[in-house]
Amino acid sequence: MKKFIFIILLFFISSVSYAEDIFITAEADKNEIFLDEQVALVITVTGNVSNIPQPSIPDLKGFTSYSSGRSQNISIINGQVSSSVSFTYMLVPNETGDFALGPFTIDYKGRTYSSDPIIIKVLPKGGSQSTPLPAQEPQEPDHGIDARQQGKELFIETYVDKLRAYVNEQITLTFAFYQSVDLFENPVYSAPSTTGFWTEDMPPQKKYYKVINGRRYLVTEIKTALFGTSHGEFTIGPARLEASVEDLERMFSRSPFGIFDNDPFSMFRRGKPIVLTTDPITVEIIPLPEENKPVNFKGDVGKLEVSVNVDKTAVEENQPVTLRMKISGKGNIKTISAPAIPEIADAKIYDSASSENISKSNYTVQGEKIFEKVIIPKRPGTFTIGPLEYNYFDVESKEYVNKRLSPITITATKSTEERVETRLPGFTKEEVEILKKDIAYIKTSPPRFRPKGAFLYRNKIFLSLNLALILILASLYAYELHRARVRTDMGYARSIRARGAASKRLKRAENLLRKELVKDFYAEIYKAVIEYIGDKLNIPHASITKDALEEKLIKRGVDKAVIDKVKDLFDVCDMARFASVKFTKEDMTRTLREAEYAVMGLERIRS
Repeated sequence: MKKFIFIILLFFISSVSYAEDIFITAEADKNEIFLDEQVALVITVTGNVSNIPQPSIPDLKGFTSYSSGRSQNISIINGQVSSSVSFTYMLVPNETGDFALGPFTIDYKGRTYSSDPIIIKVLPKGGSQSTPLPAQEPQEPDHGIDARQQGKELFIETYVDKLRAYVNEQITLTFAFYQSVDLFENPVYSAPSTTGFWTEDMPPQKKYYKVINGRRYLVTEIKTALFGTSHGEFTIGPARLEASVEDLERMFSRSPFGIFDNDPFSMFRRGKPIVLTTDPITVEIIPLPEENKPVNFKGDVGKLEVSVNVDKTAVEENQPVTLRMKISGKGNIKTISAPAIPEIADAKIYDSASSENISKSNYTVQGEKIFEKVIIPKRPGTFTIGPLEYNYFDVESKEYVNKRLSPITITATKSTEERVETRLPGFTKEEVEILKKDIAYIKTSPPRFRPKGAFLYRNKIFLSLNLALILILASLYAYELHRARVRTDMGYARSIRARGAASKRLKRAENLLRKELVKDFYAEIYKAVIEYIGDKLNIPHASITKDALEEKLIKRGVDKAVIDKVKDLFDVCDMARFASVKFTKEDMTRTLREAEYAVMGLERIRS
């Protein structure tokens, strides 16, 4: 009897131990990398449970991490569930040195399971020896591509056409993206910082093919014009590009039967994230020479021409004449200043307006800028404008150029209108003029009198019209601010468009529900919610993990109930896509409603 009880107890203990048998391991695809390379970190959790929790990722000092998705295998043998989940992260080094990553842990039913830490050594970028490149295509110049980039599927570079320039002289910065494979989605480009420069975008993007070391690349160039605002050494920061490619290597790197241990559709759906950065560039901006600098020089630099004309040369006194000064040519047109106009006795000069027309043909900033002045003669006679002088620094000849324009003569005749002058305390004779015809005007009908106190501002119609105009102006101003922010703030633009994109995906999911395409339906639901969250939080979709997502949503003030709904929704989608579990049409309908509820709940995320 005792032996029988012992056998039962032993069986019970072994079954409990078997039910909670969980293992976690971590491995890197390489343990020594250069600063411009990446390393894939794979954390694998196996156990006899149906729902393996997300591993806890500690602070990865020295690296920036991006989630590359997960693969899952669930098997049921004799009623016993066994799961194996691999979580993949791409690590981008930020500095050199030896780094210990981990241990990585998971918590399950009050117990903590951990993996051994892994050691990764990061070497400087200059660790590889450069080798000369073969001849490039004759139509495209060689910009000294680093030999370490040869053989890579994707790489980027930035370079300038000159490393030394005068203040306000154009420097052309080129960002080049080389790709020899198809991208999974459009890459995200982060322009370098250009502190100390006036910048001008230089569309359009240029695309061409280039052969490097026997491999054919599609090259995309983005150019920016830089104008140094002061002399000294300035650093153009690193550019950054986030891309995603199809991870075929991961799919076929194991045994022929290993493909069934992963979800092959998952890797095509998300792709393999790659983050690329360029080296910073130091540029020297030298001051303009002091020798032969004109006294009235205002800082204009380029290759410029100037012309002056007036709309008329004969006017009556106190009538305006419009003077137009046009400066055209190559240079930073937006910062060009107007030539000084000498004082004219017995005439008033007023600024009227300025306009500019900028062209960026051949990636050179050029165009014209027009300044308008209004000149009003205060007496009859002849008035001379000028001679006018305009000075600029010619970057080609490296000399100051003085443009001297011939004077313009204006003749003012006596006004044909008779007038009566009156003097008021505090006003000059010119400021107060009353024409006789104004005071001699005879009213042909008796005036209409209003009761005392019937002021216009008390009129309801008047007040309503003015209030409506104020509201219209305020609305137009707010709309213009919104449009400007959409153009310049990528995070705000993604947040604004997130709801519409999610609604479209949920609509497609509803169509898949009618066709009872279970896996496609749940895949579309997952995409709708994960991409919606990525757009609202302004983070790449591939970098969203369950733990990081919960932390970010809590910081944004999202209700705990909504967060739990989102996590449960992701679990259901993973189960439907990766496990052999049947889902009815009622289950799919309920999931669709829960997804709509989650999106509505997440709408309160602050942009």
